[in-house]
Amino acid sequence: MTDALWWLPSVIVLGVVVGVIWLFVSASRRRGRSIRAAETAEITERARTAAISLVRADDLIESATDELGFAQAQFGERATADFAAALDVSKRQLREAFALQQKLDDGVPDTDSQIRQWTEQITRLADEATVRLNAQTREFDSKRVVEQNAPLQLEQLRRRLDRATDRLAGGAATLDRLATTYSASALAAISGNVERARTAIDEGRRAADAADTRLAAGATEPVGDQVSAAEHGLFTATTLLDAIETGEDQLHVAFASLGTALAGAETELAEARALRDRHEESEASTELNRVIADADTVVADLRRPGRVSDPAADLARLREALDGLDVTRSEARNRQLRLDNAREAFVGARLAARSQIGLTRDFITANRGRVGADARTRLAEAERQLALAEAEADPVTALDGARRAMTHATDADALAHYDAP
Repeated sequence: MTDALWWLPSVIVLGVVVGVIWLFVSASRRRGRSIRAAETAEITERARTAAISLVRADDLIESATDELGFAQAQFGERATADFAAALDVSKRQLREAFALQQKLDDGVPDTDSQIRQWTEQITRLADEATVRLNAQTREFDSKRVVEQNAPLQLEQLRRRLDRATDRLAGGAATLDRLATTYSASALAAISGNVERARTAIDEGRRAADAADTRLAAGATEPVGDQVSAAEHGLFTATTLLDAIETGEDQLHVAFASLGTALAGAETELAEARALRDRHEESEASTELNRVIADADTVVADLRRPGRVSDPAADLARLREALDGLDVTRSEARNRQLRLDNAREAFVGARLAARSQIGLTRDFITANRGRVGADARTRLAEAERQLALAEAEADPVTALDGARRAMTHATDADALAHYDAP
């Protein structure tokens, strides 16, 4: 019985394999249908977006065409040339977009790639046209607001031009006052501001007068350009007069910095004089004296009563003099430090040399008949070098001599011990 059913396990395994394959194929088909449905939905949404953008742009072109006509009647063709050019470009883009839409709507089957590409182009062309025309429309809306508010705006501009005119006398007085303390070079940036501001105010008034004349005559020509010219004149004048006040503050700050720098220079000069007076090298003292004299001359000139100042240039001049003083003072300080260190080291070197000479002399004395001439010669040279070092005024040279004495004494000791082991 068991032998008769030998085929049953194979059938079961085969059934399981077939079931698994069927499930996999079914899942793949469902996934494929889902992907296709998503792609179809995406294409449909792209087409819907493109159609909405196209309709919106087409309606806007119709409105912009009417708007251009109104603008040309109000502002003239010259002022609306950019608007007309923008409308022409937008119309060309819409014609191109409609041609692409026709390809989508005809009976010729289109691939998914073509549909995506064309709908993207339609949306881009329509959106660009919309943005361009909206910008032009907003610009002319703003111009109309200017025209509507021109009488009130001109009245306000005249009052502000009057206030700017009142500031001219104050600005001139400020420049005259500054000229008693500061040089022409220091005032160069603002010295002509009053006259330039006066010219700007006059230009602003002329522009405002021209606008008033047009409004009084009931002319249809726009006055926006004249209003803008008056505002520009006012802005220029205000900026120039403000610069005088700002320049005054900056000059006072710089002058105060110069005073602080001069006080610091006096301190540096005092330190340099003290170093010069105590320095042991005449060459260093001479060099210090030279840079001190140069810096003194600069400081004295900058402190001269009644002198007009250019704080920026004066600070640069003082800094240059002090930089030279700093370099020379640093070099002199290092040289003096070298002398002081040598003098301190000489004390120890002399003691060491004396000690070694004494020890060697005692050894030779104790071994008179056994120590030769070489050791005695080295010892004599050591004594001579030490004597020279003790008589030397230059600490560095004295230190070198004491070290040479130590070297000769050490050599003599070695030779003496070699002769008399």
